Amino acid sequence: MTSFNKISPTALLVTYARQFSDIPYAREISELVDAQSVVGQYAPNGIEDLKYFAPVMEARYKATNGLLAKFGCRQIVELASGLLPRGMVMSENPEITFVESDLPLMIEQKRALVDRLIAPRPNLHFAAIDVTATPSQFPVNAEYLRQGEPIALACEGLLQYLTLPEKQLVFANVQQMLQHYGGVWITPDLTTKQRRSQLRNYNPATERILKAIAQNTGRSTLDNSFEHSEHLQQFVADQGFHLQTFSLIDILDQLSSLERLNIAVQDITPLLAGTDIFALTLEG
Repeated sequence: MTSFNKISPTALLVTYARQFSDIPYAREISELVDAQSVVGQYAPNGIEDLKYFAPVMEARYKATNGLLAKFGCRQIVELASGLLPRGMVMSENPEITFVESDLPLMIEQKRALVDRLIAPRPNLHFAAIDVTATPSQFPVNAEYLRQGEPIALACEGLLQYLTLPEKQLVFANVQQMLQHYGGVWITPDLTTKQRRSQLRNYNPATERILKAIAQNTGRSTLDNSFEHSEHLQQFVADQGFHLQTFSLIDILDQLSSLERLNIAVQDITPLLAGTDIFALTLEG
């Protein structure tokens, strides 16, 4: 199997945390990439250190799915799909065309992983895309996408690592894609410093983990977050997008990890209520 040793430790931590949910393929993926081996480096107490992280990751995944269903696009392009199982799950519906995309090395590793878990499907595609590249590498006019039919772009777990100039490049590339097809961009990645602090404050171990990741990757999610919600909203408007905001609290009754990790609903409610997911469409 292709080596996964160049995968961001963050992706492996999230993959490990997702296995404590009922998300399809979450446990199999975690085992195949040996996510637990990396967790020990950053979270020596394992899931106890990630206790409040896991349900937020489950909620983020399910909230993204919920908005994809709400907007009803049958063509979906996932940016930086990494170790997410969404492509395998959603392509079970033959009416959905699903495109997984990531950097060249990562997407080849992902394709090898998917091949281990499911048989090839004609409606599941893999594309090597650097989301910040100019000119855009997005699959405008790709033969597997239907012209005249809207698309949904999904992006979970990427933007918070990008600087503002890098975010602008992604927004410009998404804008070009949506101008061509129409549709929506769904992401929970537009975070403010207040929201980042809230997750850290819930569990001191999380702060230690995030600091270690920042040192390892050279990218701080706190430094690259928006100053506050007004800053976020102005930035999105300046890029030519309309923003709809939804709360992860809407997913509370779907979270299977609470029971598995013995987390009381009242203990997680404030954290989910303070964490948002967004749907972006073009202005006008």
